Amino acid sequence: MAPRERVTLDTIAAAAKVSRATVSKAINGRQDVSARTRRQILDLAEQLGYEAPTSAERSSPTVTIVFDSLDTYYTNRVLAGAVAAAHDHGAILDVRSFSNRRESAADSWVRRIVAEGHLALIVVTMELSAAQLDAVRSLRLPVITVDPAQETPDGVVEISSTNWNGGMTATQHLLALGHQRIAFVAGPQRSLPARERLLGFRSAMMDAGLDVDPALVLGDSYTYDTGVRAGLSLLDLESERRPTAVMCACDVSAIGVYEAARQRGVSVPDALSVVGFDDTFLAECAAPPLTTIHQALETMGARAVEAALDLAEDSTGTGTRRTIGSVKIPTRLVARQSTAPPRE
Repeated sequence: MAPRERVTLDTIAAAAKVSRATVSKAINGRQDVSARTRRQILDLAEQLGYEAPTSAERSSPTVTIVFDSLDTYYTNRVLAGAVAAAHDHGAILDVRSFSNRRESAADSWVRRIVAEGHLALIVVTMELSAAQLDAVRSLRLPVITVDPAQETPDGVVEISSTNWNGGMTATQHLLALGHQRIAFVAGPQRSLPARERLLGFRSAMMDAGLDVDPALVLGDSYTYDTGVRAGLSLLDLESERRPTAVMCACDVSAIGVYEAARQRGVSVPDALSVVGFDDTFLAECAAPPLTTIHQALETMGARAVEAALDLAEDSTGTGTRRTIGSVKIPTRLVARQSTAPPRE
């Protein structure tokens, strides 16, 4: 008699017509599953004779996720989504960050994680060096980039928000209020998302038949100090060139613009409208609450882990690739109290 095929989470998922992640959540007692679905899954697991693997039998895939920093709201939300997805899919997430550029650009750590049996690499807002790209190609290591700091190389999956759409939507919001002299506080020039947000801003202005004054585009990083410096420079322009509204590439720099406005005695939004990008907790806590573009940071982290596992499965010949090309997570405008029509 042929041995009975072992019942797995995939077996239960197929019988219950739900995802494998939902089965994992139900069996592991997660709260984000309805009581009815949990009961259905547990009943099926018992009927099918499911037995949880022992620690000796369990062989969890390991995925490495690398950040240039772990001390920002952005990275913490992306990481939260990645950790939850890894848990749901029975994977181990190896989290790393680098304190200096030389270390982060080396290919030695890439080769080391492959030697340690890690199946895929997720790179968040970091640039892969030429040596690292050569290493991942020669080692056939699946790579996923989240908000990449460079044009996505061939064979690398990109996970990001619809940054161009977000930049355009934010600018259209200000245009609809009646603003025409709109400034832009930019992010790092090397950052692809930052460039896309700026292009969205320029596209909306061009569609409205408005020229962009070069003096109204400032900034080169996602920092509070950049927002303060850019805001002061903009507010110190002569009155006929001074902007009535400012769009920022991130919420942190938008709060910097708030500070510049405070220093110059300019009221937000009565005399200056401000829009951010990210929809971090800063947006809700700001005074006044900040109008911003929401991006689903936790979803980005989760999709990166799912893509990594799909590509790792495909590279070992044990499954069929389900993630192809880039993944764009939709953005949306969250209108709060930092924008208003310009003064007459």
